[in-house]
Amino acid sequence: MFQPHLKIDKIEPYVLLPGDPGRIDKIIPLLTNVQEINFNREFRICNGEYKGIRLSLVSTGIGCPAAAITIEELSQIGAKIIIRIGTCGGLLPEMQSGDIIIPTAAVCADGTTREYNPSIVTIAADDKINQALKLNAQKTNVRFFLGVNRTHDAFYEPTSNFVKLAGQRLISSEMECSAVFLVSQLRNLKAGAILVVNTPEPPEEVMKNPEIIYRLADVEKVKNGMNQAIYIALETIRSLSLSDKNALD
Repeated sequence: MFQPHLKIDKIEPYVLLPGDPGRIDKIIPLLTNVQEINFNREFRICNGEYKGIRLSLVSTGIGCPAAAITIEELSQIGAKIIIRIGTCGGLLPEMQSGDIIIPTAAVCADGTTREYNPSIVTIAADDKINQALKLNAQKTNVRFFLGVNRTHDAFYEPTSNFVKLAGQRLISSEMECSAVFLVSQLRNLKAGAILVVNTPEPPEEVMKNPEIIYRLADVEKVKNGMNQAIYIALETIRSLSLSDKNALD
């Protein structure tokens, strides 16, 4: 069935989900037989192969509303395994730009998931995908963190709101994971995420210096971290495909 926003009627079962359409250009060099399918609004779509595994790349833009639309439409045209590749704020004092985050769950501080379920508080990532991401991160020998992410709507939220995260034992903050996890679960897809810290912003430090909350770190460490995250996500798709023939059932 032709989808009204993605403007396509089929997709590969394995899908990488970057937010930024431009991030697809960083993934394409690692693929073969690449074909750009469509680019409508924030939704850029390409197909390709990674070590013989067919997959699709679909950008979501910024925020949960667009991410939810993406998952809803992908679920109608053949997607089964979703891995979001994005950036985030790092909430632990020891975090640095370029560190890798693998969220085990997301706190639903956004409006989109509340429309699906008004009582929702957190939503978990798929455990099998998470374990595969963790294993491939370990093999890659990168610095990474596992834990609960916070998904919210307002990038430029008041500092007084952000500092309330202190003491909540959250490891990261971004704007899409909750919708990706929840809608995937509702539509019988498996979803996980791998994130790169581009803004180290521990709430305790923000209390002392509010300016660091919006300071995107456009440095080489972030670029290297994103390259590592992309490689880990691709290897995770490969390992899921090779290790479990029934992963798409």
